[in-house]
Amino acid sequence: MAGIQQFEKLRPLGKLEQVSAACHHLGFFNNVGLSAHYKLSSSSDAADLRQLVFASVGDVIRKHRILSAIPMNEDASDTYFSPLSSIDLNQTVSFLKRSQPLGDAEGEDKVLDSILEVQHNTSFKTENGKLPFWRLIILEDPKVKSEFTACFIYHHAIGDGVSGFVFHNAFHAALEAASFASSDLKAEEIILLDGDITLLPPLEELHPLPSNPNPPAPPEAILKEWTGKPIQVPCESRWESLSVTPKASTAFFQECKEKGVSVTSSIPSIIAQVLFNALPSTEEALTCIIPVSLRPWLKIPSDTSIAAIGTYFDAMKVQFIRADMPPHSDSTWVRAGKVSKAINEYLGNVSPSGEPYTAVSVFKNLPDLCPIFTSMIGNPRDAAFEVTNIGRFTPGVGTDTERNVQWEVGKVMLSRSAVASGAAVTVSVATGGNGSMSIGFSWQNDIVEDGLIHNLIQEVKNYFEKYQ
Repeated sequence: MAGIQQFEKLRPLGKLEQVSAACHHLGFFNNVGLSAHYKLSSSSDAADLRQLVFASVGDVIRKHRILSAIPMNEDASDTYFSPLSSIDLNQTVSFLKRSQPLGDAEGEDKVLDSILEVQHNTSFKTENGKLPFWRLIILEDPKVKSEFTACFIYHHAIGDGVSGFVFHNAFHAALEAASFASSDLKAEEIILLDGDITLLPPLEELHPLPSNPNPPAPPEAILKEWTGKPIQVPCESRWESLSVTPKASTAFFQECKEKGVSVTSSIPSIIAQVLFNALPSTEEALTCIIPVSLRPWLKIPSDTSIAAIGTYFDAMKVQFIRADMPPHSDSTWVRAGKVSKAINEYLGNVSPSGEPYTAVSVFKNLPDLCPIFTSMIGNPRDAAFEVTNIGRFTPGVGTDTERNVQWEVGKVMLSRSAVASGAAVTVSVATGGNGSMSIGFSWQNDIVEDGLIHNLIQEVKNYFEKYQ
């Protein structure tokens, strides 16, 4: 059974980690997820999947010791990471059977969606101090023994969205190594951990987090903005997703390149157009939050930052104004160009130390976060939607895999809980090893009408059909 080493303190949580801890404690936000589909190559023989997974997870835990650390005193200003002395994989890893076979690369995976919705409504408060703040769900197809989907669900103080890629890269490398091992592999079910744990420092010790001395002035015109219903609790998360075929994804990526904009710039433009079409014409503006990875500016070697499971991000905002929307067919690309310009301005507005000014720096001067979040209840939200794009999964990043690959990583899905104090709709984007782009939508029950969300998902799906 997993145990705690007398609540030993590894290190205090950094401020960004404290934000996630406070939100988790209050029930404002539960977790993040990164799911990946694994397929055994046709030339290989299937082995005991449970033994392979246990051996692989044990290897990942030992390489990424943050996975054996849990946040303690989440509601306090002195919250800290404490080490687990052991992790029982029987309690942390679950094996489920698909009720329906995995569909084609395009469309929906209702089975996975239903599992993710349950997971994103399940916190890590149960048996606090005994279980890690992450879990792994292995979703098997009973008719196809050579494939499975691995869903890594984790506390946001442990890792950001990119950390999901890091976990799966390490898991994939370990899975390859275990598959080349003896056919009678006997993996440990209980991972015993020594007390020699060193965690990477928090974000503020790796990045100066400069505050902009001349922040942008608020817009002169006061526009009517749609942000869903005001902030309220409890926060019940809803989740649905779609996947774009590799062919359509490639065509879309190519057009983005030809238009001189990134995928991260284009997706918010598409979402804004669909929402404006669905909302009453009296809604004049929409604000979008776009997270930005701070890993390129961390004061550690690049190979360390690339392979780190941790929380290293900032966020910026872009406002879409209905009156600025050109009526012609290229309007999506015009708006995407404006988003691209805003992102470039963020990246180009650097401090004397050379890093872009950060928005998360505001948390440095806030000693107690829980009262601040609870005071938000009943207030309007500050954004209509958020778009997170973590890019394409590339096997082997941060690992030393050199053998011929036995396991191929196909579709991946970034997912997350709704945030009680966050944007009304959260859009999560990731591209798998097979080139298929997945787009997930999370929202809080009763904050946004289901009909609006279903229309949004359908219209986004329709948008990408032209690339097929």
